[in-house]
Amino acid sequence: MVFIREIKQVDSYHFAILWTDGAISNYRLSEIQKNCPCALCRDEKSGKSLVSEDKIDQGVRAYKITSVGRYALRIAFVSGCSEGIYSFALLRSMTNAK
Repeated sequence: MVFIREIKQVDSYHFAILWTDGAISNYRLSEIQKNCPCALCRDEKSGKSLVSEDKIDQGVRAYKITSVGRYALRIAFVSGCSEGIYSFALLRSMTNAK
């Protein structure tokens, strides 16, 4: 399993993760929120999003990112859902790590 070595804030709307295998992933916070895996945002059976894309603020910001054990991150957004726990596997699947 690959772990997070470092998280860097790029600007108010983006952050990057440096993984232990040397890969770097870049994320836009609105894309992270759009892919929220929590039960309020995602249908349990189909896995489809329950939140329409036009409800996601493209300028959403986070005020806190915390680790959940050694497998995930929780991101507290200033608006919208902050309930999702983003596993490292999910985060890696959301980007083309370089």
